[in-house]
Amino acid sequence: MTLVIRKQLEKIPETSIFHINAFPQWFKFVVDFRDINAPATSNVVTLCTLPIKAWIHALHWKVTIPFEVSWGSGTSILNFYLGDQDNKNRWVDGEPLIGTGRGGYVGLSVEDGLGIIPWEPDFDNTHDLKADFFMDPAAGGEDLDRVVGGEITFWFLLSSMNGGVA
Repeated sequence: MTLVIRKQLEKIPETSIFHINAFPQWFKFVVDFRDINAPATSNVVTLCTLPIKAWIHALHWKVTIPFEVSWGSGTSILNFYLGDQDNKNRWVDGEPLIGTGRGGYVGLSVEDGLGIIPWEPDFDNTHDLKADFFMDPAAGGEDLDRVVGGEITFWFLLSSMNGGVA
């Protein structure tokens, strides 16, 4: 199954939620380090707003450009959640993208994920797909403005019984 999904992702996916229809298709959303860079320990990026009667069938994510951080004196880990406005970790729960130790920069292992999503659509409300990025300070703490490079790409297999109408 993984091979089939990877082959589907090699095709050019949709990038506009307005092209959603009743047949499941892949949508691609890219988050660049400039989207999350902020003088705070967390930042939320809204990937899209799903229309009423939308269905999420599967997701895949990949770190397409490794994240780089200009660390200060503390140590920290850059994590992300993936969810919606009801549950920020509905699909991904605090996966690390990059971290530090006493010896400096340490890349973490999670770079790629794939899942079939058991999710019931909300027929009454639209939902924002959101990626939450946060610095988890182990000691001293850091802000997201220290993130100086990187990119993560999310692919969602989406359909809607209502088309692109919200």
